[in-house]
Amino acid sequence: MSNPDSRPARRRHLLEALVLAAAFAVAHTQSPLYYSNQNQYWLHGAAIAGYGHLAGDWLATTRDPTPLFSALVAGAYATAGPWLLQPAYFALLVGYFLTARWLVAAVPGFPDTRPARIVFAALFTAAHAAILRWASVQLSGTDYPWYFQSGLAAQYLLGPGIQPSAFGVLLLVAVAAFAHGKPVTAAGLAALAVGCHGTYALPSALLTLGFMVALARAGRWRTVASIGAVALLVVSPAVIYNLYQFTAPPSTADEAAHILAAVRIPHHCAPARWFDATAGVQLAWCAIGLCLLRHTMVFVPLVVATAIGIVLTVVQIETGSDTLALMFPWRISVLLVPVATAVVVAKALACGPPGRRAERRAIVGLVALVAGGVAVTACGLGYRTADEHELYDYVRATAGPQDVYLLPVQFPGVGSGRGAVSNTFTRPPRAQPGANQIPVDLQPFRLATGARAYVDFKSVPYAPAEVLEWHRRMTIASEMTRRSDWTAPGRREELRTEGITHVVSPRAKPLAAEYLQEVHRDAAYVVYRVK
Repeated sequence: MSNPDSRPARRRHLLEALVLAAAFAVAHTQSPLYYSNQNQYWLHGAAIAGYGHLAGDWLATTRDPTPLFSALVAGAYATAGPWLLQPAYFALLVGYFLTARWLVAAVPGFPDTRPARIVFAALFTAAHAAILRWASVQLSGTDYPWYFQSGLAAQYLLGPGIQPSAFGVLLLVAVAAFAHGKPVTAAGLAALAVGCHGTYALPSALLTLGFMVALARAGRWRTVASIGAVALLVVSPAVIYNLYQFTAPPSTADEAAHILAAVRIPHHCAPARWFDATAGVQLAWCAIGLCLLRHTMVFVPLVVATAIGIVLTVVQIETGSDTLALMFPWRISVLLVPVATAVVVAKALACGPPGRRAERRAIVGLVALVAGGVAVTACGLGYRTADEHELYDYVRATAGPQDVYLLPVQFPGVGSGRGAVSNTFTRPPRAQPGANQIPVDLQPFRLATGARAYVDFKSVPYAPAEVLEWHRRMTIASEMTRRSDWTAPGRREELRTEGITHVVSPRAKPLAAEYLQEVHRDAAYVVYRVK
């Protein structure tokens, strides 16, 4: 018979968890609308919902790599508007914290006391807090706290705002579920992450294999079979969809893979770009976390996933395979790093259980981190982009369904320095040659205006034939952006052939041609209509 006194205790425990999770989410912060990768991954959903003229945009008509996420975006646009996606991300942040809290509850020796739980919340929140990341950038020029939550190769679970990769949180939930003796649920959650974003196919497979190895070592063969069946059932729709939508002849697939790996996302795909001393420290951090988990149920699964990820990374380095690089064998690190952070904190508290005094200090610290998150949001200390609102206001008010805008975009210089950096709390870089940064200028053009763009560098399709078309368009746009003679024979015909009706140029680089009519000028850009 249950103890009646336990029900109020459970309610207090739940309320405590939710308050601490909400504090974490506020301290973490999130980006405003139309930031970074959102400009690519929200596009299909916005077009489906009939936003502006995006249904006719070339990129919006390409094959959708994340249809479930696009359905979420379309639902938001069709009801309350895109702002609805921000509370959805807040909920993801809350879920991430609650999962970390659930995971460390399975760590041997972690004291299940109120002081320990609150001190854990304060320290774990500090590793993610926006105000500390901002302070790190101000003091050192580098966002060092970022490396306690992000993986290798500029990849991560949470990121600045809601996008498909944020649903990698399901992998963390899967690990926590397995730690608490729910292996079938864990396998289903890991497989579900693939449905949200195909980039988690390999990490999910490695983690599920690790679950199966751990259970096989314990002789639980029936559960092994159940895990395999559930994982296969959940992941099959995503696998079938991706095979149907993105399979191409080998020559086309190889060329597209090279464009993506070497031109568009070398900062994710080339170990030479991101494997340095910082990455080495992150790997050591992961190793510490794994060692601290050696007497838990999740030790074997995480070791199996890590070991295979390392082997595949070595194979990729030795072979230079673009296809393997795009599978991101190092992406399992986006799970290992935050797990290590949570476990290191938990083990420290197990070694020296905190008392009431530490609890009070933790509460003060947590309140300060929350206040810092509010300050970052209210004062615009992070997620800063170039001020392009005058251009967006004009285009939003005047663009028609047949208008296509050529933006001033170029292929950035790749350079040779480290690409795996966080720019969340730095000033918006107008990318310098060889700076290893994707240009930020005009990334939100489509979502901010609802108008059709010819092409931009940030947003890219994934079907091989469409990647080749993107590269062709980028080559044309880059050449047009560099050119100085717009009066040369055939220029107007070239624009018309490509369907371009308007040209946007920086104010510092005015264009002169009899077929270009200036229709807008502001502090940063000039818009010309192609007559």
